[in-house]
Amino acid sequence: MEKIGLLIDSTTMTRNDLNDYDFIKRVQLKVHVDDRHYDEKDISQEQMIDYLTHGHKLLTSQPSPAEFLNAYKEFFDEGYTSVITIVLSHKVSGTYQSALIGKSMIDFDLEVEVHAPNTASFGVALGVKQIAETIKKGESFQNVIARYHSVFKNPTVMFTLGDLMNLFRGGRLNRVQALLGKILRVKPVIEMIDGKLELVRKERTNVACMDFFMAKIEEYVSKYKKVYLDIIQLNMPEWGSKLLEEVKSRFSAIDIHITEFLTPVFYTHLGDKGFGIAMVAE
Repeated sequence: MEKIGLLIDSTTMTRNDLNDYDFIKRVQLKVHVDDRHYDEKDISQEQMIDYLTHGHKLLTSQPSPAEFLNAYKEFFDEGYTSVITIVLSHKVSGTYQSALIGKSMIDFDLEVEVHAPNTASFGVALGVKQIAETIKKGESFQNVIARYHSVFKNPTVMFTLGDLMNLFRGGRLNRVQALLGKILRVKPVIEMIDGKLELVRKERTNVACMDFFMAKIEEYVSKYKKVYLDIIQLNMPEWGSKLLEEVKSRFSAIDIHITEFLTPVFYTHLGDKGFGIAMVAE
């Protein structure tokens, strides 16, 4: 009889309901604060914001292949027959490569599939929730893999930030792009396109950003039968609430989740202020 496990990376832990599934395990990305090194799980949200506020030198790194191998062995020792591994986009992290190398080192009888959709963080979490529900229902591993391809066929993540300099320091945007928000006082919209973070728009107001998000939601609603939406707000509750109210007033059938925190790795690269959306659909 099949027993299916789900392995994710720690940046996906942006929603508490993922803790409800006993078949989910996590591998930890790392945050380096000055000369100290931490697994993500060992840094609280409050500590991370304090590090950002006081200008500490912050770097991040992916898990090692050995950490993935250890997780696979844990699944095997617990009687699992199959594992689907879902990690953040390989274009923003080396985590996917570590997962593949870890899989290549397996010398025990465990079927493993490794995937990195073109999304990250709360965007991965949104789809992982649907995969976890499929596993919980007792579907076959073949059906779980099919559900993965269905859910993550066309993921979307887009958001606006209070400060782009964290993206510049992390190497995700060039200096010219990063300075636009600070010098010109525009509201930059960042979108994940083909798994990479791109500056796609420069709006003058948060209202214009929200209108852009709503247009994308409308596009998905018109195209797909089922749309899963995550509204993220980081220290911008007013705009998160406005976006939620607008979605509810226009679209009654969307499955909506609210995210109010990121994990330390993404605070390092994005900062602690912004709002936006993630979507997956079938």
